This record gives sequence, structure tokens and C-alpha cells, in this order.
Amino acid sequence: MRFVSPGATSSRHGDARAEIRRIEGRAGDIMQAARGLFEHRGVGPTTVKDIASEAGITRELFYYYYSGKRDVIDAVLDDYVADIVESVAVWNETRHFGDTSASLRECIATLRRTLYDANGPRPMIAVLEELGVRDAFDVRAVRETANFICEKVVSEYERYHDIKIDFVYETMCVMIFGLVGLLKVDPSISDEALMKVVEQTFRLDMRPLPCCEKED
Repeated sequence: MRFVSPGATSSRHGDARAEIRRIEGRAGDIMQAARGLFEHRGVGPTTVKDIASEAGITRELFYYYYSGKRDVIDAVLDDYVADIVESVAVWNETRHFGDTSASLRECIATLRRTLYDANGPRPMIAVLEELGVRDAFDVRAVRETANFICEKVVSEYERYHDIKIDFVYETMCVMIFGLVGLLKVDPSISDEALMKVVEQTFRLDMRPLPCCEKED
């Protein structure tokens, strides 16, 4: 399979989304067809014939792009990870520079949207659980998300604030796992409570930078 980097709008954060690999072209269409079927019908009942039909291609063409069902399953899992990292990249590009409180609030909202929609857990969760790969997927998603945040967000934060903890990357991994777990334990927990957990764990300086302070 061939991965490409989509273009991204320029911003102070650079082309962060351009670093997120996506499958394009016919292979991408097949993967999206499989993803839709897995989410609505289940992975087990979905056959290669079903995927080919949904993508509007022959089975022979399916096998030109993918070696089999397992191969396209792996592509769907890759796409789920890309979705998560891209959601963080979008948050990073649109957050309020210098306003830690506002940025943190938007970050928590992004976390909720990544895991849940109006109907409850996103369809991705059911696919992962059916495949029995939820734990392995979580490890991969947390690792890539923590890498992104440390590279793009922490590096900017430390130019303007003192970082008051050691083992930032390791703490970031623990924090992401912990927030996901906390939302499982108490889905109704408020954004304010989640923000406070993050603030206290990282000992964040919540004061806005002088350039971002609101005038009275």
C-alpha cells in the first residue's frame, strides 16, 4: 500500500497535518468501503466480496491492492490512528496561542469527540473490540499522540513557561491513558474536572501570556 501526505494549511505550527499518513486513490477508497462495512455490519460478517461490491470494483482488483481481508483490516486500523492524531493536529492549529486555559478546554472537548458521538462510543470502538485489539491499538494511539503533543505543543509551551516536572513524555502517556480510563469510569465527569486533573498533573502555568491578556 502506498501512503501519501495530504497538504495542510500553513500556520505557526507548521504543516503538522502533512505529516499524517493517509492512503489515497483506489486503495483508499477500498479501505474506506471496508471501514464503513466493519462499523455498520461488523468485521466477521464482512467478506472481501462485500468490500469489493461496496467499493464498486471486482474481487480481482481488490487483490491487486490488498493481499486479503487481514491486510485491509490493518489499513483500517492505520486510518483510525491517523484520525486520532489528525484531531490533535487540528486542535493544535486552531487553539488560542498563549491562553493555556482556553487551549486546555478545547483539548478536552477534542478528546471527548474522538471517543464519543451523540449515540455513545464511536463505531471505531466496537470494531476494535470485535477484533480483540483494543489494548494494542490504545498503546499505539497513545504513543503517536504523545509524540505529536511533545513535539508540537510542549516544545512551544517551554519557550514561554517553565516545565516543572521530569519525564514529560512518560507523564504524557500516563495522562492520556488516564483520561481515557477516567471517561470510562465516569462518562459524566465535567470538562472542568478533567482540566484540573491535567493542570495538576503537569503543574501547568495557567496564566495567559501578556500578549493574550484581555483588556478590562
